[in-house]
Amino acid sequence: MRFGGFDQRRILTLVGTVALAGVVVAAGVYGPSAWKVLRNQDQSDQVVIQSPAVDSGGQNTGASSITNAAPNSGTTAVASPNLNVAPQGDTSGPKKYKEPDSKLLDMAPSIAGFFAEGSLSQSAQIVAYGSAWNIHQYVDGYLFGPNAGPQMNEQDIKKYIVFHKSSWDGQIKKEVGAAKAKALSDYLDVMFNRGIDAFDAKDKARIEQFHQEIHDLDTHLFRNDSSSKIYGATPFATKR
Repeated sequence: MRFGGFDQRRILTLVGTVALAGVVVAAGVYGPSAWKVLRNQDQSDQVVIQSPAVDSGGQNTGASSITNAAPNSGTTAVASPNLNVAPQGDTSGPKKYKEPDSKLLDMAPSIAGFFAEGSLSQSAQIVAYGSAWNIHQYVDGYLFGPNAGPQMNEQDIKKYIVFHKSSWDGQIKKEVGAAKAKALSDYLDVMFNRGIDAFDAKDKARIEQFHQEIHDLDTHLFRNDSSSKIYGATPFATKR
């Protein structure tokens, strides 16, 4: 696979290494497995990630949990029908986590300039795109159920957003052209905080507002997904 001029078999191929508690973890990690390695250094604060999901009645839908987490007391709730509409796309069965697909990257004109020459690097592009892709999956799963996306409870999604925000913050500090992308980087910082606060409060209305932002960021600003609904929920909203 080619990505911006260099071979990258998987977008999770990473840009550095971090030594943590004797475990070397590749930097720029995006998926829940790598995130668990980081978070599980604190055994008192386990994360619940299930595949497939636990349904609204608390029954496992098939396979066993993929974590060594605590019992399923934090079962994901499905939002009230008056807050959300059915998700777009295939909902024929439980959806598991999928890694970001670099082949689908097609940035909208309103953000493409922030990653042009002299602005943010390809590494920053990968971190931003991967964060939007990954968080979107779990927010869809939380709001619309296991047929829409993988499952986490509110507190674990909050921590997952914190993880991705930290990755973005760390990347921006290394970017020599960060000043040229201040509008985008400032927006992402505020958006991540909105999501963290919404899931921390378990506020379904604010979670739905965050969902609209992360949906538009993922599907329309980083990907040209013409089949997906446009909420116009970001200051960079664009008609493709």
